[in-house]
Amino acid sequence: MTLAIVVPVKSPRRAKHRLETVLSEPERERLAGVMAREVFAAVSGLTGYGRFVISDDPDILEVGRRFGLEPLLDRVGQGQSAAVRQGFAAAWEQGFTAALTIPGDVPAVTPQELSDLCTYRPEIEVVLAPDRERLGTNGLRLVPPHAITLRFGEDSFSLHQAEARRANRSFEVRDVEGLRYDLDRPDDVVAFMQLSRDTATRRLLQELGAADRVLASTPPHA
Repeated sequence: MTLAIVVPVKSPRRAKHRLETVLSEPERERLAGVMAREVFAAVSGLTGYGRFVISDDPDILEVGRRFGLEPLLDRVGQGQSAAVRQGFAAAWEQGFTAALTIPGDVPAVTPQELSDLCTYRPEIEVVLAPDRERLGTNGLRLVPPHAITLRFGEDSFSLHQAEARRANRSFEVRDVEGLRYDLDRPDDVVAFMQLSRDTATRRLLQELGAADRVLASTPPHA
């Protein structure tokens, strides 16, 4: 099995709108950029694999290139599934027989966690790593890269399992601590701050007082 890692990243200027109740637009843009760099840094430690970043943002592509990821321009701009599909197709065309994707907003993930996910039981065709609520898919490894139809978005964790069953593919769920925590909604900020990992994202959120803002904006229970 030869494997490529694909990281789709939305332009920071259009990212994290669901955090607008607690972070300003410049703060959200800064947060998205910091998270992407931390993910790139984790992926850059895996030198034995193909490494790709796909985005419609030239600045993000350049940052990824500096971390050793091959830049791929998202020519479709139709969301995460379409971006990952393009990345997986590029990996397949370059001769990779398997592909793993993680999003650009899981800044707590470590190179060791990614390495373990890459090498885990190569005979399994679909390996899924869910988010902390087991609703989203924050890690997806496919052998081959086109093993199933990609269904990122709402309830993607169960939808990807359904696609594996429909395609008669073997699949397994792997809980990866660093992939459980993405940052999409205000409650994600509070959960992330409870994770005891020192990251640049955590330091930025502390600097901004983001968790306090979330708690201040939460209505008291009756």
